Amino acid sequence: MTDRLSLANALADANIERQKAERIATEIFDAIHDNVATKQDLHAVETTLKADMQAAEQRMLLRVAELEHRLTVRFASVMVVLTGIVLAAIRYLPHG
Repeated sequence: MTDRLSLANALADANIERQKAERIATEIFDAIHDNVATKQDLHAVETTLKADMQAAEQRMLLRVAELEHRLTVRFASVMVVLTGIVLAAIRYLPHG
């Protein structure tokens, strides 16, 4: 309220009629109040963003673990196939 009064006083000092100065100050502060984020608004957004980031991080960690598992399975499969090829080659290829 002090800021509104200060603005009204400044407008009155600029030779604007007191009643009009108060009305202008009220309109300015009402417009600002409806369109400017408060500290509480920013805190709420910050809290939401932190929660969203943590959820995204958890999803990424799960995805990485899933990919690691898939790569391990594929690597093991390749190793089994290669071992089979080497053993078959040892057994069936003529030894010089």
